[in-house]
Amino acid sequence: MKEQYSIKIEYSPAYELVLSFYHYIYHRHMKAPRLDGQWRALVEQRLPASFAQELQDERWEVLHRMVLLISQCPKKTTVEDFLHWLEKLPPGEIYERLAPWVETIPLNLGEIRDRSLYLLSEWNLHYFRSLDAEILLQLEGEGQKWGKEALVRSSVDLIEEVTNGMRIEPSAQLDTIIVVPQYHCAPATILDFFRGVATCLFPVPEVGSEHSMAGIKLVAQCLADDKRLEILQLLTQGPHSLIELHKKLGLAKSTVHHHITALRRAGMIRAHFLDHTTPAFYSLRPVFMERFSRELQQHFSLEGSNS
Repeated sequence: MKEQYSIKIEYSPAYELVLSFYHYIYHRHMKAPRLDGQWRALVEQRLPASFAQELQDERWEVLHRMVLLISQCPKKTTVEDFLHWLEKLPPGEIYERLAPWVETIPLNLGEIRDRSLYLLSEWNLHYFRSLDAEILLQLEGEGQKWGKEALVRSSVDLIEEVTNGMRIEPSAQLDTIIVVPQYHCAPATILDFFRGVATCLFPVPEVGSEHSMAGIKLVAQCLADDKRLEILQLLTQGPHSLIELHKKLGLAKSTVHHHITALRRAGMIRAHFLDHTTPAFYSLRPVFMERFSRELQQHFSLEGSNS
């Protein structure tokens, strides 16, 4: 088995265009999103009534293939660059670009391209092109920062760092991971595995003291729950799968999954992935306690008061 895979850090507003549209359509399926229903209601007010109505029944299920296409677009500095490229892309070439990675490809690629081009163009016109420029600057900055880190860091460790605890294990099948910073689907990380390649769209952190306190509260809530403390205690004994935790805790698998999702998003545990979007097992995250102590000191200025 290979010890490492290669990673490709990418930034393009085209990724964020696609993710923002996806979030708007599937907002009800998002778990504790940073952008809640109020955001969607405000956006809906900006859309033409006919387009907003159209999106009520839209089932746009090509997000993951679209991400693969964006990664192959030769020029994607702007959203318009990508949309123009997509418009000129023949169905046969779309098939050739997806076939090495995707097992099942629809036959009506021309129709899917035209529909996606229409939806994304309208979305760009009425929402995305008016997006706060600071958001895109932050995404670009995160891409540049982690691109430099990728030159000197272990690929596995870097993925864990940017996702706050998702550890993608090397395998014989995995050659490359495309890593993209994203804003609209935060705090979720969008992870997909294809043949030989994975895509990892990780959430950029919020900034400011109130957001720092939100992270501290998240950890405190995890530590205040008896069942989550029990999970942490079990993980001190070694890695466990969801099924193993389910059996030892005597809780429904859905309940255990809820608890470990909270612990993972708080950065307290690792979720280990092996060629699949379902974690193979979970383990304690050794860096957590040191980092949490540092965040407490920084937020409450304890270092200054002790000097």
